Amino acid sequence: MWLQAKPDQALLRRQPQFPVTRRSVSTLIIGVIRASLLTAAIGLLTACQSGYLLDLDYVQEKLDIFATPTLPCPTVRILKAGEHYVRYQKGAGRDITDIEMEAQIAEVKFTCGMGSRDNEPITPQSATWNVVVELDISIRARSGPATQHETIESIPFFVALVNRFGQVVEKQLFSAEITFPKDVGPTSLTHKENLILSIPVRDLDEASNYETIVSFQLNQEQLDQIQSRKNRTNSS
Repeated sequence: MWLQAKPDQALLRRQPQFPVTRRSVSTLIIGVIRASLLTAAIGLLTACQSGYLLDLDYVQEKLDIFATPTLPCPTVRILKAGEHYVRYQKGAGRDITDIEMEAQIAEVKFTCGMGSRDNEPITPQSATWNVVVELDISIRARSGPATQHETIESIPFFVALVNRFGQVVEKQLFSAEITFPKDVGPTSLTHKENLILSIPVRDLDEASNYETIVSFQLNQEQLDQIQSRKNRTNSS
């Protein structure tokens, strides 16, 4: 299972744990540089009595020896053609008075972490890593003029993982359940979804080769309506 609806906090590590040998080498190098900085600072202070003090923050910024490494993460975006969803009442009518409900994927926020496969502890010997992406999806829905009673709307949407060649390597469907009250006229609601993606990779840099896409799952009629709306916009 590469995607789940509830986060597993054990997987959400915000910084990678590198092999001990590499970490030890980095510590040694930093120690040498720190010693050199200290020697240089003492030299400046003893050679110059003008009250000038070495700006340690400036030196650190220029050398960038204390920078925190960032974890490669797949990009996340909303599919433009699938960000809107409209459902009409039964019948042939397709104008604004026939709309039962419409929705939009308003926002997708994400954080990126890492873990080992199958919830095993991360070790230097781990041959495969899991890049863990936590998605916070906001869906804004509005009941239409054709809704006259309390209704529970099930809005299908999906999350897909696309490789660098544009091929869908994973896709999973979900359903956002939204309840509109009766006899209150058009009502707007915001629905929140929290999802966890777990992407197995052999190399951490491999994660940046993927793209995560969020979209409504549309039927052919809805796709045709989007295309028709786009054609009218282009011709006007």
